[in-house]
Amino acid sequence: MSDVLTISELVSPQSVHYGLDAGSRKRLFQTMAEALVDPAALDKEEAVDEIYDALVERERLGSTALGDGVAIPHCRVNCPRIAGAFYTLAEPIEYEAPDEKPVDLVFVLLVPKEEKNAHIAALQRLAQLFSEASHLAGLRGAQCNASLFAELVRIDDTLSAANLDRRSA
Repeated sequence: MSDVLTISELVSPQSVHYGLDAGSRKRLFQTMAEALVDPAALDKEEAVDEIYDALVERERLGSTALGDGVAIPHCRVNCPRIAGAFYTLAEPIEYEAPDEKPVDLVFVLLVPKEEKNAHIAALQRLAQLFSEASHLAGLRGAQCNASLFAELVRIDDTLSAANLDRRSA
């Protein structure tokens, strides 16, 4: 991994999902857990349960909603490397956000239990990505998985360029 964590290090085109019909936070967590389990896992059901339980447990500590319709649920689990998935929801769901707005953009992050630095770097990068209203509008304007992934990469590229500009100034 480079010094600056990029979104493409966290997600792939296959882990970006447009228009999920979640209905509730619990159903969203279940869907995400099922999608994030390694297909080669020996006990898929146990792995799904581990991810789901860890997401629910982390949420008990406090909502992972940022506001403006965005949430970044994250947890530590037995996984080989940090990984994520991004979802737009067909209908926003209640999420106990600080601004009390429902959530429709969700970036889930799985972190290896022993990992420290990449976890912080990933959360910082995601906070940057979701901090601009124009970024949120671009993500909400995507109409399919491919355009959603392309928009994530485009925004991430602008963040990387802005960071380079700051360093060279």
